Amino acid sequence: MPNLRLIPSQLAICAIMIAALSCSLFAQGPDATEDIRGPKAVVEIPVPPQSPIAWWAGIAGSVAVIALATYFWRKHSRKITAPRPSAIALKSLTELANTRDSLAADAFAERAAQLVRNYIEAQFGIAAPRRTTEEFLRDLTEKNQSTLIHQSQSLQPFLKSCDLAKFAGANLDFRRREELIETAREFVRSTSIKPTS
Repeated sequence: MPNLRLIPSQLAICAIMIAALSCSLFAQGPDATEDIRGPKAVVEIPVPPQSPIAWWAGIAGSVAVIALATYFWRKHSRKITAPRPSAIALKSLTELANTRDSLAADAFAERAAQLVRNYIEAQFGIAAPRRTTEEFLRDLTEKNQSTLIHQSQSLQPFLKSCDLAKFAGANLDFRRREELIETAREFVRSTSIKPTS
């Protein structure tokens, strides 16, 4: 059986030895090779050259001028190349004249009236295609379209003849179809130039 009185003393000796060993390790400090190194050289971070503000403003201004010039050129070229409503109407009437014999009377009258109404809408801004003949002629007087009112003497019989063929089944012979096409052509030609207000 071990002597119990020796254990605390042995523990005390171990603690002293550990403390002495720790002190000797801390007293030595870091490795001597680390202490010899000198300070490192200063690292210069390159700064990108700054462009002058005027240079960037010039580039932005040039881009803006080019964009505006392109926009106005395209807008102007569209106006130049867009066919006039009278040219579209006359071309459509020529196509109708070429097919007048192959169409039934109601189909011919429908196309002829629709061509004239589309022309009036494009030329004068009056929504003619969806109105009855009476409503349309009444709108002419209400909107004070002097050019159309003056031509309504030829327009009214034209639209009435087309209505008779479309809704009452009236027959349109070759001569009557030719007269309707010629009336429509004359109407388009006489109203193709808007009066300056």
